[in-house]
Amino acid sequence: MTTAAELVQAAKAILLDFDGPVTALMPPPVNALAAAAARAALNGVDLPAEVATTTDHLAVLRWTAINAPRRLAAVEDACVTKEIAAARTSKPTGGAFEFLRWCRQEDKSVVIVSNNAAEAITTYLNRFDLTALVRGIVGREPRRPDLLKPHPSLVLAALELAQAEPQGAVLIGDSVTDIEVAHATRVQAVGYAKSPARGHALEEAGADALVSSLIGLVEPEDRPS
Repeated sequence: MTTAAELVQAAKAILLDFDGPVTALMPPPVNALAAAAARAALNGVDLPAEVATTTDHLAVLRWTAINAPRRLAAVEDACVTKEIAAARTSKPTGGAFEFLRWCRQEDKSVVIVSNNAAEAITTYLNRFDLTALVRGIVGREPRRPDLLKPHPSLVLAALELAQAEPQGAVLIGDSVTDIEVAHATRVQAVGYAKSPARGHALEEAGADALVSSLIGLVEPEDRPS
């Protein structure tokens, strides 16, 4: 069976999810505060229980687009503001810096492809002087939560930015939607398994390989994937 390290080493382009593989952008209670801010922009709108209690601000954004489109701009703005604030303080994922530097050394094009706002991703990369290590950023399109992963739009844009064909690219992500969008765009999928439970979910979704640390992609002989 092909390992995650082998898939990455063979790839010309690395499509890298942001929240998880690069930084834990929305850990508790940050996620709950972001969801609350998104709901505040819906003041006066009756919300179903699942939206009224969710800690996922993007779930609120998706619901708004369908059920309260006139409030979409306000909810989007609230989400972007919270994401940028989170990016100013979020902690780096272990091994992410080393992996990005290794990709540059190996002349692999890295594109961050994320359901988060590009402004938040840029804020984070600038904090640690990482911007030069990525070819570009593809964040969510404003006012279009219908195009979030697993819709193929973001990954197709990332492939174009990386100037890569699907067979020459690997998507590294920590959610089932990352695996689904990789399948939809014919890109190899490496699941970033930050816990055994997450690894099981990614494997069930059909990840081509799993890795528990990005260091495992840089030093595979010492850290099996």
